[in-house]
Amino acid sequence: MDLSRSLQHQGFTVRYKLCEPDTRAVGVLKTVVFVHGTPWNSVVFHPLAKALLATGRYRVLLYDLPGYGNSQHFNSHSQTQDETNLFKGDTSVRAQAETLVALLKETQLHSNSNTTAPAPAVIAHDIAGAVVLRAHLLHNTDFSCLTLLDTNTVLPWGDGFYKLARSQPQVFIDMPLHIHEAIVRAVTRSASHSPKSFPKSWEDALVEPWVVSEQAQRNFVRQIAQANDGDVAEMLDADMYGQVRCDVKILWGEQDQWIPREKMDQLAGMLGERLREFVVVSGAGHLIMIDQPERVAVEILTWLGRY
Repeated sequence: MDLSRSLQHQGFTVRYKLCEPDTRAVGVLKTVVFVHGTPWNSVVFHPLAKALLATGRYRVLLYDLPGYGNSQHFNSHSQTQDETNLFKGDTSVRAQAETLVALLKETQLHSNSNTTAPAPAVIAHDIAGAVVLRAHLLHNTDFSCLTLLDTNTVLPWGDGFYKLARSQPQVFIDMPLHIHEAIVRAVTRSASHSPKSFPKSWEDALVEPWVVSEQAQRNFVRQIAQANDGDVAEMLDADMYGQVRCDVKILWGEQDQWIPREKMDQLAGMLGERLREFVVVSGAGHLIMIDQPERVAVEILTWLGRY
């Protein structure tokens, strides 16, 4: 499922792929858009995307967010630079939402009151929850339904490591590359319900984009340093989550050490009647789709079948 196509947006080369099923079932072909979080890439969704394609009822859009995975390349001639002058390119939630809207337009999947395109279903993980909600609420992008997997949509953000990296980004940029790799591997394993038995193949796939060079190391620090609370506060302060226009399903891993249950309950309360299901998945941490792939696939296939 190589990301064979690209979109130039805000200085980044955004890699993506719109996948069609090999065999199409009878009926209307629906579209599902996957949006990953931090510090991941679209690889986390490959098994789930393949499960949807195998039904013959769905096409899927996969992409790496600007600054992540295969979308790290930034045009050095672009003028986009953050206010600290440490990084070129903007990987904030605000910028990610703008990119999502641009990508949906590029692939003719953008839907709102001014278009005739059918609204896609969206599956979002981690900070992608905030990304897709901004696209929906601030950019008037319609979805047929929304699935939120262990999403980061309520402040404050981040554990001790992320707060330290945000406050002292230069320290993490200057670390020897092998120390940086050890940190990224530890962070990745901590997202599983069982860090000691987290599959090495998954660990390597998620870590590799961040450790191939010193530039990749800088890019890893960039996406943490640019996680601006204001991009979420803007929605929270205006009580926007209560204005969601599509049905929502939440899945949360019971052993998630990154996002506590209290935050998911807060989000559920703010979504009001638009929240149709809240499912707690045992034996799963923050990387719920890796810890419990079969359970997550069943939950999502059942959910999508209603829309």
